[in-house]
Amino acid sequence: MLPKLQAEEQLAAISAASIGGGHVKPADSRRAIRDLERAANGGRRRAMKATPDILAAMGIAVIKQQEGGDER
Repeated sequence: MLPKLQAEEQLAAISAASIGGGHVKPADSRRAIRDLERAANGGRRRAMKATPDILAAMGIAVIKQQEGGDER
């Protein structure tokens, strides 16, 4: 596992040097920086709409109500 981590760190250093040295197209540089900022901020993604199956898997009770509204 250590060689893999070292390789990842070396690739990150090479990328940083390439971007910082101006050896990368501006669009590619902006994309790389945006991706790094997104990862540094926790990699936020859009939330999925919860389905009854997802809620049930999370332990949230799902009660299906018949159409026609409230029966109070």
